[in-house]
Amino acid sequence: MGRLRWTAIYTLSILVVLCVRIGLWTTKYQKIRACLVRPCSADPQPQRIVTVARIVHAVETVARLVPDASCLTQSISAQALLSWLDIPATISVGVRKGEDGALQAHAWLLWNDEVVLEGDEETLSAFSKVLDLPPPVAQPAS
Repeated sequence: MGRLRWTAIYTLSILVVLCVRIGLWTTKYQKIRACLVRPCSADPQPQRIVTVARIVHAVETVARLVPDASCLTQSISAQALLSWLDIPATISVGVRKGEDGALQAHAWLLWNDEVVLEGDEETLSAFSKVLDLPPPVAQPAS
């Protein structure tokens, strides 16, 4: 059962990472997120840490196989997969001035106010956060 579950997670991850990468080559990130990221409850569900870790690991692993699977590609992919499981995660985007004076941007994923993908607190402290992209909030059933 465990092997089947991991195979499904990796298969789904590679498909999503490919879709996001192709989408970023052809359109805007807003359109990709609108298509893939589902509304989530506001509860970060800290008890689902194993699920979050599995999704993040799968996205990081399969992204190595996809050309130009950037930090934004990985963050959108993981956010989408987590949203399908009703686990809200927020993409943060930051900028900094590089050593050559050029502007550099970076995206990372936060879950439960912790960085889970594309960086750690020390590395990201060099970036000035300019944008947060939370998933849409699901409307409570009435």
